[in-house]
Amino acid sequence: MTKKNALHPLTHILMALLLSTMVFIVKKPSSLLFLTLLASIYAAFRMKNGWQKILKTLWHTLPFLLVLSFFQIVFRRSGSLLWSYGILKISSEAVQISIQLALRLLTVIYCAKSLAVMEYPEFSKAFSAIRFPEELSFMLSYAIHLVPKFLAQLKGFVTGLKLRGIDSANLSIAKRLQVYKQLAITSLAELIRNSETSAIALELRGFRSEGKRTKLYQQKFSYRDILFLLVFSGIVVLVTNLS
Repeated sequence: MTKKNALHPLTHILMALLLSTMVFIVKKPSSLLFLTLLASIYAAFRMKNGWQKILKTLWHTLPFLLVLSFFQIVFRRSGSLLWSYGILKISSEAVQISIQLALRLLTVIYCAKSLAVMEYPEFSKAFSAIRFPEELSFMLSYAIHLVPKFLAQLKGFVTGLKLRGIDSANLSIAKRLQVYKQLAITSLAELIRNSETSAIALELRGFRSEGKRTKLYQQKFSYRDILFLLVFSGIVVLVTNLS
């Protein structure tokens, strides 16, 4: 059931879309940092135990971001030279691009997490408000929840191995890769099997059937949503210009 004072789901989609679009338009690292902080604050308020999940996401994403930054700094030669040691040279443009890449990826991840809390009925409300086909709302909802479901299944399998006395941290790198390969294949197979079950359930519920569909709970795009979007857009523009 929809809360009385809740924003329309389309408002949340537009806010996430605005942040994830602006972060690829803006080039200044300071502006990108403000957009990343804004996306993290928005995602934290959207999720249960938001700040804990935001910091956990940052911690898990940090190694990947550091590897990407390392390759950008080491192999990009354009720009003024900042530091050199033998064949190793670090330029100003390489550092700037690595910072841009890391902040853009973090912003997109936080925006995706803010949308991942939405269920299919909310996506259906959002797209029906702008007369989009119901199939599109289902595909977007399913795609957004696909990666979290895969990671949850993978985490469950890893926990199961630990309960059986098998800790991947104590294995060699070759055996660890082999274990993760088998777990990933098993998780993917389980995900495909669940997708088939979901498809059968949709057919039984009359998905894509002819005739106009009715909804038990309806929510209209109101002046509150317009005001919130204007204020949020103003903050985004102000932050990118002042920085």
